Amino acid sequence: MKPQSAFSSIEWSKQFLFILLPFAAIFALGAYVHYYTNSETDRVTLRTNELLNVGLARSVLNRDLSNVISDLIFLASYIDKQSFEASGELRKKQVEELFFTFIKEKRLYDQVRYIDRQGLEIIRVNFGAGNPMLVPDQELQDKSARYYFVETVAMAPGEIYISPLDLNIEEGVIEQPLKPVMRFAVPIFAQRDQIQGILVLNYLGERLLSDFARAGANIADHIHLLNKDGYWLNSPQNSHEWGFMLPHKKHITELYPAAWELVRQSVSGQLETSDGLITYETVTPRTVASQTIRGYEQQQLTMSPLDELRWKVVSRVSLDRYAPGFLGFIRQHTPLYFVIMVVLLFGSWLLATANLRHRNAQRQSEYERRFRRTLEDMQLAAITLDREYRLVFCNDYFLKLTGWTREEVLHDEWIERFVRVEHKKLFRDTLEKLHSEGVESRDVEVDVVMKLGGYRRIAWHHTPSTDAHGKVVRVTAIGEDVTERRKAEDKVRKLSHAVEQSPSIVLLTDRHGQIEYVNPKFTQVTGYHADEVIGKKTNILKSGETSVDDYKQLWQTVLNGEEWRGVFHNRRKNGELYWESASISALKDEEGEITNFVAVKEDITEHKRLEREVEMQQQELVRTQALTVMGQMASMIAHDLRNPLSSVKMSMQILGKHAANEEKELSVIGLDQIRYMENILTDMLTYARPEAAHVDWVNIEKLMDATVLSLHKRIEEVQSTVDVEYQSGLPALPGDANKLRQLFSNLIVNALQASEKNEHGSSKINIKVIQVMDPTGSAVEISVCDNGIGIESDDNQKLFEPFYTTRTKGTGLGLAIVKQIIDQHQGRVELVPREAGGTCAIVTLPTVPREEESGS
Repeated sequence: MKPQSAFSSIEWSKQFLFILLPFAAIFALGAYVHYYTNSETDRVTLRTNELLNVGLARSVLNRDLSNVISDLIFLASYIDKQSFEASGELRKKQVEELFFTFIKEKRLYDQVRYIDRQGLEIIRVNFGAGNPMLVPDQELQDKSARYYFVETVAMAPGEIYISPLDLNIEEGVIEQPLKPVMRFAVPIFAQRDQIQGILVLNYLGERLLSDFARAGANIADHIHLLNKDGYWLNSPQNSHEWGFMLPHKKHITELYPAAWELVRQSVSGQLETSDGLITYETVTPRTVASQTIRGYEQQQLTMSPLDELRWKVVSRVSLDRYAPGFLGFIRQHTPLYFVIMVVLLFGSWLLATANLRHRNAQRQSEYERRFRRTLEDMQLAAITLDREYRLVFCNDYFLKLTGWTREEVLHDEWIERFVRVEHKKLFRDTLEKLHSEGVESRDVEVDVVMKLGGYRRIAWHHTPSTDAHGKVVRVTAIGEDVTERRKAEDKVRKLSHAVEQSPSIVLLTDRHGQIEYVNPKFTQVTGYHADEVIGKKTNILKSGETSVDDYKQLWQTVLNGEEWRGVFHNRRKNGELYWESASISALKDEEGEITNFVAVKEDITEHKRLEREVEMQQQELVRTQALTVMGQMASMIAHDLRNPLSSVKMSMQILGKHAANEEKELSVIGLDQIRYMENILTDMLTYARPEAAHVDWVNIEKLMDATVLSLHKRIEEVQSTVDVEYQSGLPALPGDANKLRQLFSNLIVNALQASEKNEHGSSKINIKVIQVMDPTGSAVEISVCDNGIGIESDDNQKLFEPFYTTRTKGTGLGLAIVKQIIDQHQGRVELVPREAGGTCAIVTLPTVPREEESGS
């Protein structure tokens, strides 16, 4: 400012300058001190705020990575210990259900896969934009050439592979819209020396980046997430992201070349460069994984052998915001300095010092207010504990979650009042380690008491705050409510155990009847292992005894969404038949469409056997009662007729010796009729009073030859020929030789009588003995075939009934006695017509006693 002309003399000027210069010097010194202290305060506050927000973003990334590692370890441990058969086969259906429930409940993963050691996908469940889907077998791919498979399959037991965060590529093309993913993998050894396969989680990187953005919301306009090569993973400018994969190739050095080289070479810090104030932290998944698995079994962590995966969380504040110029500061404070210079030039410096202290207090208060506001804005529970573990702060989310009010909880001892009894020691030990060991953070999961009763499971991440001497004065804990997640995991475990340990067969098919799952009871009953039937139709068990109409009725019922109940006579793997009762119903999706069918079955073979035994015993009782009555009648007839018949027979024999030719012929006829009547009485007594079988081992060839020889006279009388054919190496039979001789004698006599009436005039009997295998085991089959006129089909079964005959002469007891003897020997008999004419009587006798066969 130029002086007025009235004050232009040299003396005035000197005096003015003499006074002005000291005051100007004092003013300049005071202004400089004020400028310096105020600028430093602003810088410290800004630097602290940047450090806090960058550290918070890093903690959120570490927490998300830790959760993924925990999920990976949980799934790997479950599969390793519970999802393999003793033979080493994967329980595929069990693992499919586990993966499906896991990805549906977590909603954090794009894919969950199990890949065998050859690189073939065995199981893959896709998240499918919120609609999880089990990928069909025909769509599973060969991943043997992918980098994550090659590295993971070479790892030792317990090692973990973590891939870089990049964009998902399908068939060589980046998926649109962009889908950031990370792959976490672990080898599965199933408690064996050789690797069985690998478990791979495709983590949706969008969740990680969203959490990062929320954590850095206060500095959202200048916080960046970079990979180790300086390419953006998250940026305020979306067009800068993913330069290492997209054509734009944006790199941090294009904007801040001076800062990147310094940031890249160190883990964390704050730099003042020509690009501005740079605050950065490093996120190293190796470190996060190591801290996470500390709470599990002792394992090693292996990353890619070529380089270490790491990210940089970087904030950048421009120079004009971080360090405004001196002239700008003066323009801002011109009125203040004008008043100070006029009123109290010398006291300005003291006021500046007081102002500095006041401003420092304001900045500290503002810092604490911003920090608490950050915690209040988080959608996570947040609390702060003092050195005595008293609650000095809690956010609204925590109060809303637990139901308490702030007045009810502040300044109360946290562990004693709010932590479940079983978890108090764990929580106290965690806090004591934070105070004593000086670690940066520690995680713990405990149940927190609700106001209205009950508990909520919360996973806490603890971060200590220290004073100037490094002593912990407060602990801030950020917690996530994981109650429902843990309940879902527990529900999956219980459901899996219930089905696996069920005493009934549980079988799951798709809607076309192809088997997708069987429980261990299925293997126990049928003999088929799960890997033998998965993917096959249920007709693998069919025995052929259930009609096509019955199966049509079954399918019609279940396709209508109704429950079908019934009984099957199925066949085991070893060919043995068994009975099972079944209940089959449909499983439907949210739209009511049938997706699967579930069958719950029970083996009722023993029940059926007991039913048959009871039925046979009842039939035997009725038959025994009838035979008792018949035996009484036969005894009476034999007693009353045999003695007179003997007298008449003797008289006829005597008369025949002294009679003339005509009388002698009549005597012979009379004697034949008497013998016929004696045979009738013998058959009646034999059938009505059967003797117990005296079982011994019988040579069937000798027995048959003896029987045919005993009938030689009768065979010659009817001018018949008998051909007997034996298979070589026939086994001995358990049986009563006398009764078997009577059995075959009756059959041969019947054949001779039938062949007397043939149209060719020549009688011929064919006997064939062979060894066969029937459903009950090894047996000998004896066929006695004639060339007679044959029998009507309606008479087949009636001929074995007592007193039923198709001839005018005969008692009808011959074949009834045959059936009686065969039943005593636990065999079978049937009459079959021959194509060339005549009838074959086919007898099947077991080569091993039934009691012995059952016992073996």
